[in-house]
Amino acid sequence: QDVQSWNTLVAQGPVDGRLLGWAEVQARLAQDASRLNVGIVRLGVGVRLKHDIDLMAGYHYQHNDLGRDRSSDEHRAWQQVQAPLIRRADGFALITRWRLEQRSIVGADDLGWRLRMQLRIQQPLHGRGTAGPLLQSETFVALNSTDWGARGGFDQQRSFIGWLQPLGKRLNLEAGYMHVHLNRPGRNPGNHVLNVTLNRRLG
Repeated sequence: QDVQSWNTLVAQGPVDGRLLGWAEVQARLAQDASRLNVGIVRLGVGVRLKHDIDLMAGYHYQHNDLGRDRSSDEHRAWQQVQAPLIRRADGFALITRWRLEQRSIVGADDLGWRLRMQLRIQQPLHGRGTAGPLLQSETFVALNSTDWGARGGFDQQRSFIGWLQPLGKRLNLEAGYMHVHLNRPGRNPGNHVLNVTLNRRLG
């Protein structure tokens, strides 16, 4: 059990017609939010199809500070599809996102494959573009085991409840509580996360 703080800056959306871009930096603080232990940079490009279906692919770099002068660096390729299952005129939306990752750890041999399945519900209280509650659930499944510690099967579950607050025409703040349930040998830990994301829409 740990209390953590995850802080994200992301710019994403159309950059030219149907061409999409994604740029993200993230800092995660652990040990009662007292120590920076994960830094992430994620970049991607994609295309928007009919009915707001987005296809994207990109690169993810992650530095992990494991404590006691230990650290690791991870490189990932990722591909994802995102689509609205429900989108109403009042701004209510139910969105699904499926992301496939290929993970490699510097100094290890195996390539880890992982599937991430997310559902997101947002309900503006006073029409499209206004503030309102936000719910997300994301399930992680490792598709194989690796020499660096990944175990095939269910990996983790992230459950988020929070608030989406517009700060401008293309700038939103998402903040709330996220519980991270980890499937690990022995007792399965659950981390309590203050999750804050500043989201800049490109188009």
